[in-house]
Amino acid sequence: MGKHRMDIFFHSPSFEENVKNGQVGTLGSNSTKLVALSERLPKRIWVFKTPKGMKGSIQLLACLLISDEPSVAVQTDYPHVIFYDVFSPGSVVFTDSDTPARIQEVSAFFQYRWHTAFSASFKGGAGLQAIEANIVRGLEALVEDCGKVQMLERVNDRDKVQPINPFARPST
Repeated sequence: MGKHRMDIFFHSPSFEENVKNGQVGTLGSNSTKLVALSERLPKRIWVFKTPKGMKGSIQLLACLLISDEPSVAVQTDYPHVIFYDVFSPGSVVFTDSDTPARIQEVSAFFQYRWHTAFSASFKGGAGLQAIEANIVRGLEALVEDCGKVQMLERVNDRDKVQPINPFARPST
């Protein structure tokens, strides 16, 4: 395995809804911080949200494999976007991350590292963070026994999600 540089922490309250509706393949931001982070050649995006009524806590939603180009046709109003491989077995949605124990575990893991991001409720640039290699390893250990499914299983109408290049091989 090559040297793992870093991953991206992405706070997205609308991710689950977007996936259900087949709006997949890209995550966007108004913040130029996304550009700066993507220039560091991250491998994955870890998607989080603040659970309803639980300010100060975060719930891990997905881990997505970043790709250089879109794997599906995407439409976005965001000025800055990052693409992820919708079809890769490495792009997963966590199925049991909404339990109080999981939320507590993940929140505690990040709270002392990103106190200011929590204080800002992840608004704007605070919702985007670099996850350095040492933290990634801890996060991977934390989610090792989490339930997960390939992200397309969460799309209501799978036929709406078609590869741009049907011959392209999924990222690994």
